[in-house]
Amino acid sequence: MASSESDISLNQVQAELERLNRLYAMLSQVNRTIIRTEAPQELYQAACRIVIESGAFALVWIGLSTPDRNELVPVAVAGATTLAELKRISGLSSSPDMSPRTGSPGAAAIVNTSLDEQQFSYLRGMIGSLGLQAGCAFPIRLDGNIIGALNIAATEADLFGDAELSLLNEVADDISFALDVLRQKEKHMAMESKMRYLTHYDAQTGMPSRALFEDRLTEICKQSSIKSVTVLIVHLRRYHDIAQMLGPEVGPLIARTMATRLESTLNAIPIARINESKFGAILQDPEGLDVVEELAWQIHRALSEAIKLDGKDLFLDPFVGIAAYPHDGAPLEVLKHAMQAATIPDSPGHCRFFCADMDQSSRLRINLDSALRLALERQEFALHYQPQVDLVSGQIIGAEALLRWQSRDYGAISPQDFIPLLEDNGMIAEVGEWVLREACMTAKQWQQAGLPPFRVAVNLSAKQFHGDDIQTMVKRVLDVTRLDPKWLELELTESLVLQNAENVINTMHELKSQGISFALDDFGTGFSSLSYLQRLPVARIKIDRSFVTNITSNPNDAAIVRAVVGMAHSLGIRVIAEGVETEGQLGFLRGVACEEIQGYFFSRPLPMDEFALLLREGRSIPPEPAGNPERVLLLVDDEPNILSALTRSLRRRGFRIVSTTSTREGFDLLAMHRPGVVLCDQRMPELTGTEFLRRVKQLYPDTVRMVLSGYAELNSVISAVNQGAIYKFLTKPWEEEVLFQSIEDAFRIYELNREKNKLPRIHPID
Repeated sequence: MASSESDISLNQVQAELERLNRLYAMLSQVNRTIIRTEAPQELYQAACRIVIESGAFALVWIGLSTPDRNELVPVAVAGATTLAELKRISGLSSSPDMSPRTGSPGAAAIVNTSLDEQQFSYLRGMIGSLGLQAGCAFPIRLDGNIIGALNIAATEADLFGDAELSLLNEVADDISFALDVLRQKEKHMAMESKMRYLTHYDAQTGMPSRALFEDRLTEICKQSSIKSVTVLIVHLRRYHDIAQMLGPEVGPLIARTMATRLESTLNAIPIARINESKFGAILQDPEGLDVVEELAWQIHRALSEAIKLDGKDLFLDPFVGIAAYPHDGAPLEVLKHAMQAATIPDSPGHCRFFCADMDQSSRLRINLDSALRLALERQEFALHYQPQVDLVSGQIIGAEALLRWQSRDYGAISPQDFIPLLEDNGMIAEVGEWVLREACMTAKQWQQAGLPPFRVAVNLSAKQFHGDDIQTMVKRVLDVTRLDPKWLELELTESLVLQNAENVINTMHELKSQGISFALDDFGTGFSSLSYLQRLPVARIKIDRSFVTNITSNPNDAAIVRAVVGMAHSLGIRVIAEGVETEGQLGFLRGVACEEIQGYFFSRPLPMDEFALLLREGRSIPPEPAGNPERVLLLVDDEPNILSALTRSLRRRGFRIVSTTSTREGFDLLAMHRPGVVLCDQRMPELTGTEFLRRVKQLYPDTVRMVLSGYAELNSVISAVNQGAIYKFLTKPWEEEVLFQSIEDAFRIYELNREKNKLPRIHPID
């Protein structure tokens, strides 16, 4: 008898775990829908459908309040009835009471035993026929005001426990958040909301990001009913090699394909995208290691199948690393250990469990830590300086000091490997002061040698800023080196500011009063809050290199950079872009009024003497052209003879012609030359003309886009015209005067739009 009761109890726990897993999956699907949804009605219907499919409820519907708030009008429904039937139900005359038990306005309405209670009176007509026993309603808000409710009913009494209510309330909150994003009228506020959302969700796949994965892992491990939690990390070992070989544009395709396969394989298990090449999954109370290994094999088998791209089979070589809580440490340590197990070089098989003594990188870390403690004494550190260039004048106006370590025992060590060690072993304050002193001393020596003065930027870590009296340290260094404070800039990250915002902001203001300037580093990768940004005394923000890499061809990255530049300019802050490596990236950044760049396009980081030589040679980039801009026309056609004929004909008309036979090169030419009009053939090998011009519209909305082709797939052309992707469709062979007049008209439209949308630049502060 005792055994039977134990089995029943175990089955109940297992059923509850499976139900919670389904609800977590439901929440994840709702959020992936949110990031892809453009209209409220689409969001309402999708949310109802997902809750029904994943949550095992009988009826889910969303109602919106009428202006007088006396009636709740159904707008979407899924489950046991239709929208028309729901609207006909008698008694639907008032909104559900959002505070039946707590007395707190805006709280959820919950009935677990009988739907005869007053707040669910509108469902009385369906209780008998559907057998509804429990229900709840959660407020939906817009700009903080309740505008409706998410309503859920079930045929099982006492169904809604604390865990269910918490997740369902989060669904309603996420719907409210999505409505706020969709209704934002100010572009910079909409971008801020998007950035905040993307902190927790991956933009390419819609899956939870590492930050949200860590939160959920920690929450699950805290549950008293959970005895063990297993983390599986899937590492796509050939991801970066393939992206480097075929170009960064294949990355999102790979990510979406792998995410879809992973979701199909791991139904109802919490999953996330940890970084570009890694996905994660959380398995609660597995029955044994053989179950975990079987799941790892299923993941490996699903992700090992080739991805077909341009007729080629691409194999990502997935490998699964596994670690368990509490056996392998605290929740976040378990995640770290699973990642270590997934990234062990040349591991055979399909998976590997973490072992404390197996990780060679851990032993190397210990050895590096020992060597690092002697590096200052051995004078193994050095500073390299990367130029920062003004995009208007083309001149060097600053330099970022970057720490390098040439170890006597291990050779050149990457900053990504030794900077975290400095923070962990407590040496960051001592080494940080050495960096600041060395940078200031070098800047002073350059000035004394007759070189033009400019600012030198030095990075500060969070531990360095919070752990010591930063003001005293900076003053001490400036006194010793005798550098004028106006030539020193301190770089802080968003995460550093948000750790202790009030104290950091006060300290920044005090240092600024002494003449020191500030830059906000890696902007866009953290919270990116306007409420903090407008309070920070920063002279410039630095756009992270991750947004610059694909800026000429990725509309999302381009939109983020435009928004960041516009937001910064509205606050009187200059913008510098990191990681600029191509002329196309340079041209795009000039086009959106970014003031400064830094990256390998101009120069790699240089030792002190080489940087001084660069200054003496007066190296620069060509300044931004002044005066009235030329009429630049971009021609894209895969037939060289067509391009030659068009160029001969149109150059006589006064246009400056740039041309290419490749749409991929076309994106670079757009960024470098900023043409006002684009003329593209429809039958291109990489992208069709209309597909290319759709993306051009997203990247450069002011351009006027036309198709010139002897071939037309009517539906795609009509769709492109209706969506505004193309201005005009012209046929081959063309009439020269008709073509010329069409291009003339197109340039007039472009020039009119350009005058309306001029972006201001923020001038340097002397």
